[in-house]
Amino acid sequence: MSKTNNKPKNGGFFQRLIDGLLKNDDPELEKKRVMKLIAKELSKTKYKFYKYGTDEVLPAFAKTFFTIYKTVSPGKIYFQSNANQKLYQRMVLNSMMSEKHLELIDQLSEENIIEEAKNVSLNQLKIQVKEKCETLFTFFDANIINRIDTLYSQFMLFKSFCEYDYFFMLKKFDSSLRENDFSVTPQFEAITGRYIVDDLQDFLTIAYNLSEYDDWNDLFAFLKKVKDVEPVSKGTWSRLVNRLLDMQSSRVFEMMIQLIQQNPGYITKPAKTREHITEKYIDSIRQEAEKALSRIQIEQKSSKIDSLVSSIFGTTSISRMKNYTEEQSAVFERRNIGSFSYQQPMNYMKAFLLDYVKKDVRELADLVLVRGKWSTSSLATPMSEAYHQMLELSNKIVEFDETLSDTGAISGKLKTLLTRCDRDKEALNIIRTILKDTNSAARDILVSGTQEIITFARNLKLVLEDYAKPHPELVINWKELEHFADYNIKEQAVAIYKKLHLFVTLMQSLLANKEI
Repeated sequence: MSKTNNKPKNGGFFQRLIDGLLKNDDPELEKKRVMKLIAKELSKTKYKFYKYGTDEVLPAFAKTFFTIYKTVSPGKIYFQSNANQKLYQRMVLNSMMSEKHLELIDQLSEENIIEEAKNVSLNQLKIQVKEKCETLFTFFDANIINRIDTLYSQFMLFKSFCEYDYFFMLKKFDSSLRENDFSVTPQFEAITGRYIVDDLQDFLTIAYNLSEYDDWNDLFAFLKKVKDVEPVSKGTWSRLVNRLLDMQSSRVFEMMIQLIQQNPGYITKPAKTREHITEKYIDSIRQEAEKALSRIQIEQKSSKIDSLVSSIFGTTSISRMKNYTEEQSAVFERRNIGSFSYQQPMNYMKAFLLDYVKKDVRELADLVLVRGKWSTSSLATPMSEAYHQMLELSNKIVEFDETLSDTGAISGKLKTLLTRCDRDKEALNIIRTILKDTNSAARDILVSGTQEIITFARNLKLVLEDYAKPHPELVINWKELEHFADYNIKEQAVAIYKKLHLFVTLMQSLLANKEI
């Protein structure tokens, strides 16, 4: 179908008329003159739709729209079965893709990625997902994207054109007209222009977009592929579009509206119909895949953390912090102000230091560091300092937690600011700063504590290796220490080392990539 030139005829002539209207000393008089000129110009067209002298829209106009109505009525029925826009988008996209590409899309769904995670490691899964995305996205080059977007735009324009309420407008010309009944020839009568001017304007905002396209082959191939039927034959549609483009080019409808509304400056502004669905669709596939991988990573990390916590403490229900807690954090989270970012690892650190370091570790440390005779005191210093720093750290955590108690300085300030933050932006900013500083302090405690545990564990490993030597080099009185201990030193040291290693792994998992 060749594209018809739809630029208004005599555009310069009408512009000069309007310019003259603005410059004339008597605008009303000039307006009447311009309206007569428009009426004269309308009378010269081959479309006898309107009589200016009596402000009547003539039966020929209704007959033209009845023909359009009859032509596209099967299309309206075609669309009645489903009005889901996302389904239409998916249908258009699928029609342009091969079975291979559709299979890749299915494999990149969140459900399938999560299922595949049961068979391969997360790292392997990430590589697989990346490769599949690259293969799929390579298909969507500029040409395919343009074809898909154009097809969907034409589809939605065709749908809007078919679904326009022709019956509502035509019944004004013949009150006996029955909807979707084309067995009887209507008896249309002339009516006053104001009764249909709004209907006509609504129609033009749709119909004038038809000039954007000169090839409808993809659309009709798609319509037939989807339901194996053409709601309107391609030939009939081509003739209808060509006639409408001719009407658009002659400006017959615009001149009618100008005359009916007594508005010589009226110009039809078509509704925007150009759609861009492909890039959004590609992004949605990528986002769904990333969401699935993120969900798997979070679940695996959570499972790993639960497993570590259970191995260390014998339970996952640990509650040691009194104020820097999940419950207190919720007060800020509900208002989207912030949170206590490290309440979980701080809880575990306090429990580990109080329940394990001050008991099992202390017992072994007292034996090795106090009763043990080291070949040189400097060799014991790193282990001894790390041990005392761990003991001191538990006191620091208690002090930190107390600053957030009801009588603590920070807690009091936060409560006062919370009463003002809804109306005071500065109070809101101060709260966020306090939370950031509090979380920073918590992280410092956790990082330094974890480092001291690592240092102690490394030195404990050296002590274990020394214990196994025929001629120890660090501690020279192992035989004497065995006499004092009421447990197997090696077994206890190995158990403690493993527990320390598990706890360090837990802390590293909780602190990795965590924002302050």
